[in-house]
Amino acid sequence: MTNTSIRVLQGTINIANQMNTQAKGLERLGVPIKTANHYQNYLNYPTKYDLNIELPREIMAAQLTIQDQIIPAFDLFHFHFATSLQRGNVDLPLLAANGKPICMQHWGSEVRMLSKALKTNPFAKVKLEDEGRLQKKLEELGQYIPFCVVADHELIQYVQPFYEEVHVIPSMIDLRDYKKSWFRKKRKRPLIVHAPTHVDVKGTPHILQAVEQLKLSYSFDFKLIHGMAHHEAKKWYKKADLIIDQLHIGSYGLFAVEAMALGKPVICYISDYMAEHYPKDLPIISANPETIFDTLKNLLKNQDQLTELGKKGRAYVKKEHNMDKNAARLLNLYELMMGNKKG
Repeated sequence: MTNTSIRVLQGTINIANQMNTQAKGLERLGVPIKTANHYQNYLNYPTKYDLNIELPREIMAAQLTIQDQIIPAFDLFHFHFATSLQRGNVDLPLLAANGKPICMQHWGSEVRMLSKALKTNPFAKVKLEDEGRLQKKLEELGQYIPFCVVADHELIQYVQPFYEEVHVIPSMIDLRDYKKSWFRKKRKRPLIVHAPTHVDVKGTPHILQAVEQLKLSYSFDFKLIHGMAHHEAKKWYKKADLIIDQLHIGSYGLFAVEAMALGKPVICYISDYMAEHYPKDLPIISANPETIFDTLKNLLKNQDQLTELGKKGRAYVKKEHNMDKNAARLLNLYELMMGNKKG
């Protein structure tokens, strides 16, 4: 029987709105959950779930506040992106000393190490180059946190040595917030959209080069979205006929999930290693820096296939990234952490 009485705090960074989406899914299951977001960025995701403590951030972060107010209010702590209640994760020893179950969810750039990535991905690039510092950080987290969550197998290779258990729970999306919008066959100038959060890692220079070359022979529009609030960017995603995610990482990210949910065909580099670990019906068109020109050229010459790819993407997200289904998986993990289930 599912236990929905576990009081959960998630924090403290909302990567691609995943913290809010998880909270929404868990709340639908009856879980009393609060979120704390200390690291808002330009994407400006709406905050729907707030930590209801009427104290300034500086006071809230104090050990006394954590001990007297936060720890008694929650049974379990779920952190994201190597962050916790205090900078430098100095709160973790206190949480662990009070016997609070903790899990850390890693999302990619904060753990990805180039030396390991290159073993499975010849086009790999990373945001953080100091692997010694990354390893030290993961060692510190692993001292106090036994459970780790990742969205796919690509991240397992970086985090597995540092945690007692690593669980794969795919990223989530509420399809009720994403109405499908198929490719319009009669459009004379299809719109291609690319929205990088980090232009080098996403392969943006290669994409721009391919686009400029193709404009000499093909009629289409291209929109580069960078530094735009999410609600504004989403308007462009809805208009798009084709969306490009990234060319280096080797796995698809949350942007690709969002695009597929809208019924948009997606180009994204999928490494051979990850192709073996993803479901066989993954409809993403794989392209890397060496093949992006030819891939775009083929799609521009054969635009009729875009509608079917969009429909397959929507169906794939409904099956693999459904918020309700994956929130239930997350609740099962919480029960395991609380000792209510045997693994």
